[in-house]
Amino acid sequence: MEERKPIELRSEKVRNIIGQIPPVLLRYGTVIIGVTLAALCMLSMYIPYRETIPVHIIIEQSNDTVYGLALVPKDRIPLMQTGNRVMIHDPLSGSPEATVSHISTVPARSDGRRREVQIAFPPTVTMQPGDVLEGRIILSDMSVFNRFLQSLRGR
Repeated sequence: MEERKPIELRSEKVRNIIGQIPPVLLRYGTVIIGVTLAALCMLSMYIPYRETIPVHIIIEQSNDTVYGLALVPKDRIPLMQTGNRVMIHDPLSGSPEATVSHISTVPARSDGRRREVQIAFPPTVTMQPGDVLEGRIILSDMSVFNRFLQSLRGR
């Protein structure tokens, strides 16, 4: 077998060229990285970060009032408050919005790990008692940038 010898660079000019990073690349590379980071920060101010809880909503009626009842895991209750918006996905009536009107602190009769949340519908929306709808309770609706700042403050 032939024995391979390592390549030796004898010329000092060649060693200098190979050993140096071009100054133009250093200057403009740093600028490009900085501009990219600034653009991403600006863009994150406009990208929404919506924290939600998916729920099944059962429509019930008491006297003349029609309301929705949803079961929410008990660990998510501290994040909720009365007045939170609820987005409903109903193929017949579109996507009506409702609000959380009451949050129960006692365990639900059907599942002790969940709590009942009462949902009020606007008067323009008509629901039939007994219907089961899919929806999401919106806990927070802020930008990605604001959510990032909030997580930094929380530490």
